[in-house]
Amino acid sequence: MLCPAKPVWSFLMKNKILAVAFVVASILLALLVVRRQASGPAMNLRPSAAVGEVLAEEAVRLLGGTGNIVVIGRASSKDCQTAGDEQLSSFGAALRRRASPRIAAIEWLSRPPGPMMNTGDLTAEQLLQLIEKNPAANAIVIFTGLPPLSPDLAEKLAARPLKLLAVCGCGATVRHWLETRALAVAVVPRFGEPPPGAPVPKTTKDWLRQEFEMLTPESVAQLPY
Repeated sequence: MLCPAKPVWSFLMKNKILAVAFVVASILLALLVVRRQASGPAMNLRPSAAVGEVLAEEAVRLLGGTGNIVVIGRASSKDCQTAGDEQLSSFGAALRRRASPRIAAIEWLSRPPGPMMNTGDLTAEQLLQLIEKNPAANAIVIFTGLPPLSPDLAEKLAARPLKLLAVCGCGATVRHWLETRALAVAVVPRFGEPPPGAPVPKTTKDWLRQEFEMLTPESVAQLPY
């Protein structure tokens, strides 16, 4: 009379396994949802890639297709790919597709903790040191913002035919650099939002204009500040 207990026990054990599997699957699903919510929407890095590509084109144009370029950038983030990382990576890739000019050196600055923009944490003293460290450079491309243009820095730049290009923040600093022609090209945040119904970007410069503006000494009058 006790024999029927065996099928009942098997049924209970099978359902217990199913219940445990269901609980584990539910926990994994909840963790996935939390992770996605914490990470937020994926960042569109195409405008940042366009920054690197356009700066490479401008460097080639300014140097006449030959010469040595020194890049100043921040150390890569260990957590994720940032806009600054994409700009620098795209710049390097665009130049590697050409025989010349070439990147002669990359000078790395430490990455400050927490999120930040390229608003000018590079000091005038640091830039002077890097210019003196690289006497064979024909151009310096800066991905770390611009310092104020000090008299010593202006004098040093005037003493040699060195082209400077920079990704930097907006403000009086970049206007001063452009007006004195110490800076050949500046890429700054876009002055306003794209107009409603703007067409989907097709070219590299279209992508750049989604989030940035490219300025030269000739176009400094476009600055709204």
